Amino acid sequence: MSIKAIDVWLDVGRTGRCFTYQDGENLGVGLGDIVLVRLNGRSMHGLVAEIENDSQRTEGDSGNQKKKYALNSIEAVLQKAAVESSWKEWLDTAALNCHVSPFRMLKAALPPGWLGQVKRRDSEAKNMWWISWDDSSSKLSSRQKDLHNFLLQQGGGDWQKNILLNGFSLTLIKGCLDRKLVTRAKRAVVHKNFKTIRPCSLSTHEAEMRYCLTDEQKNALKLYAEQSEGSAFLLWGVTGSGKTEVYMQMAARELLEGRHCLVLTPEIGLIPQLVDRFTNRFGSKVLEYHSGCSDKERVAVWRQALSTKTPVVIIGTRSSVFLPLAPLGLIVLDEEHDSSYKQDSPMPCYHARELALDRAKKTGAKVVLGSATPSLTTWKRLLPSGTIAVAKLSRRISDNPLPSVMVVDMRQELRDGHRKLLSRPLLDRLSLLPEAGEQAVVLVPRRGYNSFLSCRSCGDVVHCPNCDVSLTVHQSNPGHQWLSCHWCGYRAGIEFKCKECGSTAFKPFGAGTQRVMEHLETELGDLRLLRFDRDTTRGRDGHRRLLEKFASGDADVLIGTQMLAKGMDLPKVTLAVVLAADGLLHRPDLLAEEQALQLFMQLAGRAGRGERPGKVLVQTYSPDHPVIHHLVEGSYEGFLEKESSLRFNAGLVPYSRACLLRLSGESASLTATSATALAEYIRPQCTKEGWMLLGPSPAMVERVAGKVRWQILLHGPEGSDLPLPYSDSLWKCLSKGVYLSIDPDPIQL
Repeated sequence: MSIKAIDVWLDVGRTGRCFTYQDGENLGVGLGDIVLVRLNGRSMHGLVAEIENDSQRTEGDSGNQKKKYALNSIEAVLQKAAVESSWKEWLDTAALNCHVSPFRMLKAALPPGWLGQVKRRDSEAKNMWWISWDDSSSKLSSRQKDLHNFLLQQGGGDWQKNILLNGFSLTLIKGCLDRKLVTRAKRAVVHKNFKTIRPCSLSTHEAEMRYCLTDEQKNALKLYAEQSEGSAFLLWGVTGSGKTEVYMQMAARELLEGRHCLVLTPEIGLIPQLVDRFTNRFGSKVLEYHSGCSDKERVAVWRQALSTKTPVVIIGTRSSVFLPLAPLGLIVLDEEHDSSYKQDSPMPCYHARELALDRAKKTGAKVVLGSATPSLTTWKRLLPSGTIAVAKLSRRISDNPLPSVMVVDMRQELRDGHRKLLSRPLLDRLSLLPEAGEQAVVLVPRRGYNSFLSCRSCGDVVHCPNCDVSLTVHQSNPGHQWLSCHWCGYRAGIEFKCKECGSTAFKPFGAGTQRVMEHLETELGDLRLLRFDRDTTRGRDGHRRLLEKFASGDADVLIGTQMLAKGMDLPKVTLAVVLAADGLLHRPDLLAEEQALQLFMQLAGRAGRGERPGKVLVQTYSPDHPVIHHLVEGSYEGFLEKESSLRFNAGLVPYSRACLLRLSGESASLTATSATALAEYIRPQCTKEGWMLLGPSPAMVERVAGKVRWQILLHGPEGSDLPLPYSDSLWKCLSKGVYLSIDPDPIQL
C-alpha cells in the first residue's frame, strides 16, 4: 500500500524547515492544514506544505544502495485548510517585498500559537488564579501600596498572570496573602461573547434617510459606488465630520452584496468606540481581532473568517489585514496617516496600508483611507496624477466651526516671572470647567512622573543599564517613586546619591502625565482628574472603562499621551491642550514636522464636537515655528504643498525610496564588524542600481535591552526595487550572535 509522504513546515531555524511525516492515523490530512506533530520529542504545530505519493522514503548511504526509514505519524489536525492558495500567493509576494522567508511572513499572518512549539497556555486552562484586594485598613509597605493601587485600577482585582506581567513578584503576592491583605481563588476563564443584536435590515437608501446624511457624506458614498473593483479611495474629512458613519454606510452596501468588510484602526484604544457603533448597527456580524484579545479569541475569529458563509465586519489593528476573508468587499484604514500601521520590529517590517492596497488589487476589494490629516505619501498619490480618488468632508456634523487655536509663548511667561509648568492662561481656562459643565483633554509627550533624574552638581543623568536612554521617574502615590525604562521595562529604586560625583543634589527634570496631574491637583484642587496612558489602560477593557468613566462626567480633565489625540468622540470636551510642544517639533527625524502637525490637529479635533464651540491651547517656546503657524491657520493642505515641494527638490521620501538595515548584538565589536562587512557586500549592487548607501553608523539609541545597535540607510529612486538579494547571503556577512532586520520604507528616518 502506498504511503503518502507529507511535508510539514515547522518553526525551526531562521526561515523554518520542512520535515516529512505520514498520515498514519488516517486523519484525512490536506494541503494548507495546521497539524500537530512531534519533532525530537517536542510537540509542534506545523503547516502541511506538500503531499506526495511514495511507496517508501529512502536516504542515501555511502554506496548506491538505499535504505528505508519509517515516517512518524501526524498526531492531529488542528485546522483544515487554514491556508488557501490565492491568499498564500498574495502573502508570498508580501514576503518578497519585505525580504523575509515565506514561512516568516506566514507565521506573522497567522494567529499566535498556530505555528511553533506547543506550550501550555494559562489563558486556555479551565481555571486561573484571581487576586482581589481584601483589607485596606492595615498599614502597608510601599510595594504593597503599589499593588493595592494597581488592583484598584483594574476594578478591584485581576488575574495573577497579569499582575506578574506588570512587574509585581510572586513573593509580594504571597506576603499579602499571609497578611490577609488579598484573597486568591481559582476562577474559570470566561471569554467575551459578542453582542447578539438584530442586524440592520434597512436598504442603503433607507439607512441614508434614517441617519440624515449631509450632502458631503452622500457625495462621498456616490463616489465610492462609482469606484472600480480593486481601487483606493481617500475620505478626507475634518475631525467630527462623520467619517465613521460613511464607513458604516459603505459596509452596509458590501454586506448586502454578501461581501466581508475589514475596518482597521491604528490603536487598541480606538477599538471600543468603533466596535460599539458598528455593533449597534450590524449586531453579531461584528467581530474584534487585535492583541488585546486572547490567543484563543483570535484563533476563534480566524476560524470564523475561514468558514463563515455570512458576511461579517471585523474591526482590528494592523495585523487584521491578514485575515482570510473571501469574498472581501471593503478594507477601511481609519486614521490612515498614523505611524502605528507600520510594523518595524520584529520582521517582517510591513505597512498595513501597502498590504491592503495590494490585496485589494488581487481580490477586487475597495480600500478606503480615512483621515483629517492624510499622510504626504497618500496625498501624493491622489488623482489626477495618481491612482487614489478623494472625497472631502469639510464641515462638522454639528455644523460647529473648528476650534480656534491660542498659542502661549512660554518665554513670555518666564519674563513675567511665572516659572510653573502650567501657564496662567491655561490655569484660568481649566478653572472654569466645572462651573460650565465642560471637559478638557491635555496632551503630555511622556507618561510617568518626570522625564529623567539628573545630578545638579555634575549634570549626570541616571540611565538604564541595558539601554542608552534615561530612566523615567514614576510615582504611585505621594512619597513613593521609582525609575523605569520605557524601552526594555527595567525598574529600579530612586537614586539618592550621584555615582559620578557623590552629590546628593538630585533633581527630576521634565514632566510626564503623573507630574502634570500632581501640578493640577496642587494648583486647582477642585478639578477631577483622570490619566490616560499605557500605565492606566492595561487589561482587556482598560481603554473602554476609562473612556466610559470620563464620558459619563466622572472627571473634568483627561491627561494622556499621544493615544489621547486619536479618533475619540467626547462631546463635552471644549478645550484641548498641548503641553511641551517643542519636544515634538524638534525631533531629529525627516517626518517630525508632518507627524507633529498631524498630532496637534488630531488633538484639536477632540474639542468642540458637541453643541459648544471648542478651543485649543498650545504651550511652546517656539511660537514662530511653521508647524504652529499651520495649526493656527488650520491649513493642513497648505503644509502638505510646502512640504511636498521641499522633499521633491531634495529627493527625499516619498519622492525616493529608503530602506533601513538594523543590526544588533551583545558584542559591540562583532556588531560593528558585521555592519561594515554587510555594507561592503551590498555597496556594489547599490551603486549599480543608483542607490546611495549611508553608514554603517551607531543607531540613535545605540543600546537597547543590553544589545548594541548599528544601522545602514539606503536611499534610491522612487518606485525601484531594493538593491538587496533575496537569498540568505546577507546573513552570511554576520558574526555569530549578531542579528539583522530589514525595514523597507521605514517610518522613522
